[in-house]
Amino acid sequence: MDTREEILQILEQKGSVLQKDLWKELKIDSSKCSRILRKLEKEGLIRRVEVVVDGVKTFKIVPAGAEEEEEEEEELNLMAIMEKMEDLAGLPPCFGCLEVDCETNRCIKMEVWFLRRATVD
Repeated sequence: MDTREEILQILEQKGSVLQKDLWKELKIDSSKCSRILRKLEKEGLIRRVEVVVDGVKTFKIVPAGAEEEEEEEEELNLMAIMEKMEDLAGLPPCFGCLEVDCETNRCIKMEVWFLRRATVD
């Protein structure tokens, strides 16, 4: 079995995998893995989705048919990152809010943020 087939088999079993975990599992160097993945992506067999894991930018490899699920997961990751930034920097939830029609005086997230700040101080 060649490396391309191994990659597709791993994706079939796992659904998705981080690129760094993939090249380690296959015991190949990262540049060879990147070249193979770019070819598979050009052929429409996979997607490489940029993600942040533990503060480091990397790629998650997903089968081409898993696009809708991945987009939803990416949005959740963005929300988790924004929440972490709010916690670390003490920024209000409006800083990264994606809600267009939000009224701050009726925002539950803002109310929770104020309550947290009041109990910490």
